[in-house]
This record gives sequence, C-alpha cells and structure tokens, in this order.
Amino acid sequence: MVTLTIDGREIQVEAGKTILEIARENNIYIPALCYHEEVAPYGACRLCMVEIVSRGRENLVTSCLYPTEEGLVVRTDSPRVMAVRRLIIELLLARCPDSEVIRDLAHRLGVDKTSFKLEEGNHKCILCALCTRVCQEVVGVSAISLVNRGVDRQMTTPFYDFSE
Repeated sequence: MVTLTIDGREIQVEAGKTILEIARENNIYIPALCYHEEVAPYGACRLCMVEIVSRGRENLVTSCLYPTEEGLVVRTDSPRVMAVRRLIIELLLARCPDSEVIRDLAHRLGVDKTSFKLEEGNHKCILCALCTRVCQEVVGVSAISLVNRGVDRQMTTPFYDFSE
C-alpha cells in the first residue's frame, strides 16, 4: 500500500495502479476519451492530464499511464491542468465539431467554441485508437488500425482493403 494525495485528499491505495484508476475508484472526476478498463492504457487523448508533485518536482502527466507512488501529490483541476484540457478540447472541437461527446466535454470545461480552423469533413473520430485497441485486445483481430502521423493520421483497414 502507498499513500498519495489527490486534490488535498489523502488516500491509501494498492501500489501499481494508475492515478486515473485510483481517481475513478474514489469518485474523483478526470476526463478521458481513450481510456477503457478492458484495454491497456494508451494516453492518446491527453484529456486525463493532471499535475503531480513527485520528489519535489512538478509535472503534467497523463493519469491513465502514470503509476501511483508513495507521497505523490496530484492536482486534477489546477489552473495549469485546466488550461491544457481547454486547449486539447478546442483542438478536438476543430476536428470534430459535430461530435456530441466532444461538445459535452467542451461545455463541461467551459469552452464554447474553438479558436482553431475547423477541419473539412464530418469527423466524429478523434483518432484516440480506443476502437483499434478493443479490436485487437478484446476481440482478438486487427480489422482496423491507425496509419500515418500528424495531420495525415487516419483510421483504416489493413492495406486499405475495405470489405464489400
């Protein structure tokens, strides 16, 4: 067992669990789009960023990937964390302005509109890879995957071979 502090609340937890797992077990809200308990954490959406103090140093980390440790101090809603989350949700709004999930999160984070140029097309996929990981880790097939990097990243089938 290790003791850590989340938003001023001291909590004793099993070593090896992530900050996000512990937060959810203790009803502490941290947004996350690419996390699901049935697949390995990935950290793609970055919405689960939290601020930590560990060994006297402050850092922003993805809570779905960061393991708990003795004496860790976690802030889930510091001004720095909220600024990063708002920036991320603005970028997601620019890509997926019609996504209800993104709009709901934006509203919760106090973001009305994006200051970034809206992407063309009717995107609802935020490219978080959750569906590909479920396909591979839960279903046991690799029917879809993410290809390319940056602005060229897209979801597709192997060899771009779509079923009829």
